[in-house]
Amino acid sequence: MAKAVSAQALAIACSLGMEVTFARVIDAPGQFASPADPIEWQLRRRTQQEDLRRFSGQEEGQVITNRVLLAGTPADELSDWALDHGATLLATGRRRFEDGRGMGSTAQSLLERGEHSLLIVPPGQPRKGPYRRIMVPIDGSGRGDAVLPVARRIARTHGADLMLIHIVPPTEILETVNAPQLHRLSNELDEQKRRHGKNHLEELRSRSIEDGLEVETILRGPGDPRSMLRDAAISEDVDLIVMASHGTTGLSDVACGSVTKYLAEHAPAPLLIVRPNLRCSFGPKEKNCRNPSVFRFDE
Repeated sequence: MAKAVSAQALAIACSLGMEVTFARVIDAPGQFASPADPIEWQLRRRTQQEDLRRFSGQEEGQVITNRVLLAGTPADELSDWALDHGATLLATGRRRFEDGRGMGSTAQSLLERGEHSLLIVPPGQPRKGPYRRIMVPIDGSGRGDAVLPVARRIARTHGADLMLIHIVPPTEILETVNAPQLHRLSNELDEQKRRHGKNHLEELRSRSIEDGLEVETILRGPGDPRSMLRDAAISEDVDLIVMASHGTTGLSDVACGSVTKYLAEHAPAPLLIVRPNLRCSFGPKEKNCRNPSVFRFDE
């Protein structure tokens, strides 16, 4: 799993001009029992440091890499270190459960904190080669559209196609109401939302095509955006999903929206959750791993 997360993190870092720090968190002395023997603790610490050094030394040299050994509770230590050192993006793996869902306690805690952009990698083999298809869910919100420069930059670096997808949410009516005019009105509203979604997708596609990218648009629904986005990621064989932490609701008192949370647990491909503290510009100049980053990270 560490190799799979590492490969995805390096691929994103290469695209966005980031440095990568490989972090390992071990139990702090006396965290779960009586105080540890100082000699035993130092030996264990050195062993972990050497293992981390070997792991980070195996990675490709296109991205500047560092390493850090932390002690304590993983989510707390990783989040605190990232805040102290100005790291904007955290990459972590997702555990494999029998029912096909779930994240594991560390990934779940990092998501619920809502402090950083997150790259969540599902179980599977490490990535090989560049990204080919990148899916960007578009819900018509400003936050949803704001992730496009990030997705464009990654697509440009990897020579990938962009797939912009909009799921029309269904118009809800009370099941107890059986008035024909209400059902007719619901169908009319659904059709109006489809037209609006189609026009918005075409507008975003035109902007991306002007930047020299191959862009496909998909309109589906009415239906549940959560399951329909997951199904689309499978059927379209996407390599990466890029989306905002919040969508149309934009509730400030929750770490992420319901659709983002669902995909964090169920997405078949790596999910890059972009929060508002990650901003960038996008221009026609070709970028690669050795070019300076166009991103500005707001603390």
